[in-house]
Amino acid sequence: MSAPLRPLFRLRDKLLAAVTLLVVVLTVSILLILNARLQAESSKALNADLDRTFSIFSSFVSQETSSLRDKAVLMAGLPRLTAALDVRKPKFSTMADTVSELCLDLSSSVKAPPLFVVTDKAGRVLFDSHHPPEEIVALRAGREPDPAKMKDTETVMADSWPSVRSALKGQPSQGGFLYRDGPGGKAQVTVYQTVTCPILSHGQNLGVIVLGVALDKPLAETIKKLTDSEVAFFIGKDVAASTWPEPNYQLVAQGLAPDIPSAEMWKEKTTSPSANVALNGENYLVRFAPFTDTQGTVIGNYAILRSVDKAKALQNNLQQTLVIIGFLGVIFAFGMAFFIARRITNPLNSLLQGVQEIGKGNLKTQVPVETHDELGVLAQSFNEMIQGLREKERVTNVLGKYISPEVAKKVLSAGEGMSLKGERRECVVMFTDIRGFTSFSENMAPEKIVADLNEYFTLMVDVVMKYEGTLDKFIGDAVMAVWGAPVPFEDKELRGVKAALEMQKALGQYNKSRIDKNQTPITMGIGLNSGVVVSGNLGSDKRTDYTVIGEEVNLASRLCAKAAPGQVLISEGMYRKLKGLVEVRQLEPIALKGFSEPVKVYEVTSLAPGA
Repeated sequence: MSAPLRPLFRLRDKLLAAVTLLVVVLTVSILLILNARLQAESSKALNADLDRTFSIFSSFVSQETSSLRDKAVLMAGLPRLTAALDVRKPKFSTMADTVSELCLDLSSSVKAPPLFVVTDKAGRVLFDSHHPPEEIVALRAGREPDPAKMKDTETVMADSWPSVRSALKGQPSQGGFLYRDGPGGKAQVTVYQTVTCPILSHGQNLGVIVLGVALDKPLAETIKKLTDSEVAFFIGKDVAASTWPEPNYQLVAQGLAPDIPSAEMWKEKTTSPSANVALNGENYLVRFAPFTDTQGTVIGNYAILRSVDKAKALQNNLQQTLVIIGFLGVIFAFGMAFFIARRITNPLNSLLQGVQEIGKGNLKTQVPVETHDELGVLAQSFNEMIQGLREKERVTNVLGKYISPEVAKKVLSAGEGMSLKGERRECVVMFTDIRGFTSFSENMAPEKIVADLNEYFTLMVDVVMKYEGTLDKFIGDAVMAVWGAPVPFEDKELRGVKAALEMQKALGQYNKSRIDKNQTPITMGIGLNSGVVVSGNLGSDKRTDYTVIGEEVNLASRLCAKAAPGQVLISEGMYRKLKGLVEVRQLEPIALKGFSEPVKVYEVTSLAPGA
């Protein structure tokens, strides 16, 4: 015998070194890759956020414009409005009051937008939602007019507005509009997205209706809530509205105004390239886009900004977290490698000894399960394999005596000394029988008869097993099955009937294939009965059969004999337990051998709905 092999290095030391080195290399590599990827993706993420914000803003403006267009078309077509404007030699003040009354009604009924202007066919403003007539407003509110709001004002002409000029020519339009409220240089300018529509009647242009939604601070704050982006609207170099507080508008304008693109750029692009700016001590990535009036002329710009500092802070936090996790991972991996390497040899030695014992034919050996990892699973699987080998020896001795898997489980659970004593059980017994088998098989070769019967039995047995029945035995071309023994079921009657109907259906499908092959179809009758029977093992010590016997078994057999091809017959007792669950046809009482009185019989045609 050769001398025992002595390794230069212990397996435990090899595993410890290999695992630790592998973890260190992988951790460092992953950290380097993630750091490079984070830096590369940071700029892309910021630009992607800007793209998303621009998309949301454009979608909002598009939806608002569509809503304004629908309202403008609706209002322009109102008969009361066209009637108020279609007046010969109208007095301007009278027409303005009439139109104002109507517009105030519309403002409450159809929720008119913030900018609501109506002009006559000469372009004179009849109603402006920013300056409704004080006399009418006070009268509707039930109060005295405010003298401060009743100053004489000149008639406002809107025919210089590009959108109104187009509408007076019958051309509707949509786009940006700068509404100036106040005199001269003190005028307050508000940016609106507007829709302008002519008011037509019988082909005649009676005036113009202008509806607009403000591009103001509330809109900017709404966009910020949705995207976490800062927004600023510019008119020239001044901030008209922004997500920043109004006292900071001048600082925002000073920081962003130098980067506002010239009007020439917008002839080729819809958004500017991203640029880095610093505002209030914070770094941002900014991008601009124009807003144009109804003629396509740029009247202002809006800026979308994403905080670079916030993105970098998140990136730095993630990098620090990854480094800490990597360091802890290396320490943990070293400890785990040491623990596993230290304990791995004992389970391996135990497995080796177990394999050697199996090689000697000793099936009583057991391997201790010392760990709860793959080695523990392996040891447990090894023990289960040994148990399986022992079970196989025992099953080989007893399983051949039984047919049904349920019976086999009961035998194995009871042990090899299972008693032959019977017991009374309430069961459902089924018999099936091929009709005309003698004439069917008399001209067939024996091999063909066996092949056809095997196909038929396979179909029937599959259905029995599907509904967890026990296959009792084959009697020539007949099948006997039981529900309730040895495994009890509360719904054994319903299981039996379902199985019977499905067996007839399966046989019908099988016959289609036989007909396609020019083979004679097979038909069968089925009989079922429910009642108390005696179940148990019948036979000798060397050979036993698990079966059921009794009068109820005989009745099921007699019903099967009386069943016509395709019929499923059940007894009266079984029908009482299935009432409401199956559709039946009551047959005339049948005189059966072994029964003194005619037996009431029912043919099952189908399951009741919902059964």
